[in-house]
Amino acid sequence: MDELNGSVVSEFVLLGLSGSWETKVILTITFSLLYLGIILGNFFVVFLIIVDSHLHSPMYFLLANLSFNDIGVSSTAVPRMITDLLTEHKVISFQSCMTQTCFIHALGGTEMVLLIAMAFDRYVAICKPLHYLTIMKPRTCVLLIVISGLKPILTIKAMDELNGSVVSEFVLLGLSGSWETKVILTITFSLLYLGIILGNFFVVFLIIVDSHLHSPMYFLLANLSFNDIGVSSTAVPRMITDLLTEHKVISFQSCMTQTCFIHALGGTEMVLLIAMAFDRYVAICKPLHYLTIMKPRTCVLLIVISWVTGGIHAITQFSFVINLPFCGPNKIDSFCCDFPRIIQLACSDAAKFEFVVAANSGILTIGTFLLLLLSYVFILVTVWKRSSGDLSKALGTLSAHITVVVLFFTPCIFIYMWPFPTSSVDKYMFIVDFTITPALNPLIYTLRNKDIKIATQRLSKWLHYDRFC
Repeated sequence: MDELNGSVVSEFVLLGLSGSWETKVILTITFSLLYLGIILGNFFVVFLIIVDSHLHSPMYFLLANLSFNDIGVSSTAVPRMITDLLTEHKVISFQSCMTQTCFIHALGGTEMVLLIAMAFDRYVAICKPLHYLTIMKPRTCVLLIVISGLKPILTIKAMDELNGSVVSEFVLLGLSGSWETKVILTITFSLLYLGIILGNFFVVFLIIVDSHLHSPMYFLLANLSFNDIGVSSTAVPRMITDLLTEHKVISFQSCMTQTCFIHALGGTEMVLLIAMAFDRYVAICKPLHYLTIMKPRTCVLLIVISWVTGGIHAITQFSFVINLPFCGPNKIDSFCCDFPRIIQLACSDAAKFEFVVAANSGILTIGTFLLLLLSYVFILVTVWKRSSGDLSKALGTLSAHITVVVLFFTPCIFIYMWPFPTSSVDKYMFIVDFTITPALNPLIYTLRNKDIKIATQRLSKWLHYDRFC
């Protein structure tokens, strides 16, 4: 840690949470009680699982490890946050900062793998109950815990050998304008983001609570709405806060993390749209085989494929960018980090990386878009042949999907087919993808969908009845 790089900075100042002395005291008490609850609650779960022999099963073994890891996750940051609230000299040494960062990423990575292990345990228990004890034997459980520990090792190694960059932070230029303009934009984007959260959560909630919507089409739509919340949350909250601040700085690690999440969730959305197009194809062109083809296992498989594809897409790009040297310019003419803009700031020749970005993001985007358009054309041609030229029903079914596809892919194609833009127009295209499209998706699917309208009416009647009974 002492020889991590050639930095002359030996300590960092953590600005933390600002406010009056009374506010800080209230926050200190609140976070102290929360941290006490974290420690006692998770230790109680671990203790109970250890002492009660009835809980000595794979499920509770994994749960105990998750609870123990949660204690570690909170302990990496919360105690220092509490002490810093009541002190003016909020300084952390370089070594301590690097150590804290490593532990945050290490324990966070462990948590992710543990959650996957717990999902696998539930899958075996529900889908293969007769083989549960054979598959989830003690050796398998220990192996899953060991695998979860590999992520921290790789994370710490990556943090130690991140790259030889001198640049440790980037400046996001964002949207410029007068103070009045920025206030208007802040209010506008805040309302849009609120609409995204409420609208998409409403779609997810409605599909979960209404049994009439428990079908493959709405299962995929719920996942799309949930993904839209994630897409917006990667950039919009920071964009809103940066509009009213002059010091728009993002650390190197945060910039890389944001970029990875943008591409992971963006890639996931593309595959989800393909899955929804496939669902419509089966429903319209093979209605008698719909429930056989789109069975629950197929739907879950499509969701898993979408997340895996998004992750692979992000990691592929990340592996090329993370080791680029950044030793000079650090201003990004956008409100968020993205690979084309970051590569422009690298000290090395970025020409060879232009092909990587175009091949990965650009071709993936245009290829997916063309595939979707071809699938819709094929569906319409099939319906036209079967119904003697009457396309009204098919167009009514597909219109919402086509609208969403065009809204999502048009900005992506513009941005990634020209991976090194010379103008700032692409950041306005980002605004469409991060704010406009996710905000319109719930409206498109609710206003143009009869089943959603009826389900909304049922929910409204149920709430009205429940209120007066």
